[in-house]
Amino acid sequence: MTVRGGTLWTGRDRASTVNLAAVAVFGLALFVYLRTLLPGPSVGDWAEMQWLPARLAIPHPTGYPLYVLLGKAFSLIPIGSVGFRAELLSAVAAAAAAGTTVLIAVRIGVRPIIAIAAGLALAVSGELWLEATFSEMNGLHLFLVAAVIHRAVVWRAERRDRDLRLGALLAGLSLSNHALAATVVPLVILFVLVDARARLREQPILLAQATGLFVVGLTPYLFIPIRALFGPDAIYGRFLTWDGFSGLLSGADLRSQMHFTSIETLAKAWNAVPAVAAQFRDRSDLAFVVLAGVGAVIQLIRDRWLAMMLGLVVAVNVYFFANYVGDLDHYLLVTWLACAIWLAVALETIVAWLERRLPVVAGAPGLAVVTLVLPIVIGAGNWAVSDQSQNRDGERFADAVFTALPHDAVVLTYWDALTTLGYEHCVEGQRPDVAFRAFDVTARVVCDPVAGTLEEVARARPLFALFAAESELDAVRGTFELIPGPRLAVPYGKRGLDHTATLYRLVPRG
Repeated sequence: MTVRGGTLWTGRDRASTVNLAAVAVFGLALFVYLRTLLPGPSVGDWAEMQWLPARLAIPHPTGYPLYVLLGKAFSLIPIGSVGFRAELLSAVAAAAAAGTTVLIAVRIGVRPIIAIAAGLALAVSGELWLEATFSEMNGLHLFLVAAVIHRAVVWRAERRDRDLRLGALLAGLSLSNHALAATVVPLVILFVLVDARARLREQPILLAQATGLFVVGLTPYLFIPIRALFGPDAIYGRFLTWDGFSGLLSGADLRSQMHFTSIETLAKAWNAVPAVAAQFRDRSDLAFVVLAGVGAVIQLIRDRWLAMMLGLVVAVNVYFFANYVGDLDHYLLVTWLACAIWLAVALETIVAWLERRLPVVAGAPGLAVVTLVLPIVIGAGNWAVSDQSQNRDGERFADAVFTALPHDAVVLTYWDALTTLGYEHCVEGQRPDVAFRAFDVTARVVCDPVAGTLEEVARARPLFALFAAESELDAVRGTFELIPGPRLAVPYGKRGLDHTATLYRLVPRG
């Protein structure tokens, strides 16, 4: 039995209350996300992830096989469009991450009502809310990482072998979803191995079992070569070779943007800390940031093992964020999770201190309930910017392009446009007479690739070009005359239409 806030709890009562608290946060978060979900096609990577999983296609590096397989399953749900079903997966995964935060907080001594406040604060933070309303693997990434951390905390408290096994399976699955988990999972595994070393010496078979389950968690990667077997070979054949397969998984095409080998990277990460803190303040609240910092210190005093594990995870997370591209804010989701856990610790400590100082409120739920004000304030402040329910940018962009194209046209274009136009054309059946092409003829976001050189294509069909960066047209200026057409609002690296570009007709010279 446990005494909490003056109330005597049995183990069963406590487990029931904790599970109810986690389910409540999941349900409330999912309700908010569904009310603010993007209603139609997106752009760029977000449009790619709206339809490639439904077609069991292979997306951009690092492949994300678990997300693709789950996306396929969600695409079979008979509600809304294919794009909506992909966004539903994001919403469910993000809500599950918030619910798992509650489980972690209660496990480390936070009462359920305060854990609910921390979980909801994470759910309505600007970053997780944004990821929940667009289709990508980031919400699922946070949920799986949170599940791995939760299982590590449960092992430390209860010392059950099954928790080591389940944690190993979750660790493999998290890596199968997003390679970014490699910046978290090995650290958690290291801390668990150190903590479990005595048990593993007693039962070495347990380490073998956990290793086997970890490998099982990685089996979704088999989807990539299996899918490649079904072709077409021109697009998928390279994934049947080790170089092609490993290059996709390791993000070899993105290496030029990774900078991790010089001493200057440490200084860059350190210098990024104030900007990261300011970002967290802007997308949540100053109280969230301050209390998270206080909670981290309290956790270090109370439980050095957990505090050091979360602190090292945050340090590596910020380091990777700062030295990869530097503006991929969703790469900081794990730091948001750690801050939510520390927020819960700080709020529990403050409420418990006040209860000791003010015996009249001890045992009454009122003081702890006040902590729910924080997520309400954060949610109210973020609603306007996080609400995507009226966002029709993808539809507007596709309609503008389709309206400007004559019958049987072929459009040479770039990634952010190709994904949106490909979704509307291949999934929603818009303009079945047109086709799309990238300079990379192996682009995997078209359903009817056009073969032949651009000159051959232009002799057979009207050929157009649309690029946000005019410099990309230099490759065709020598062989084609560029006849300018309408000026269109276009996407370029972001989630909206933040650039303009001219739609050119390409006419072969001579």
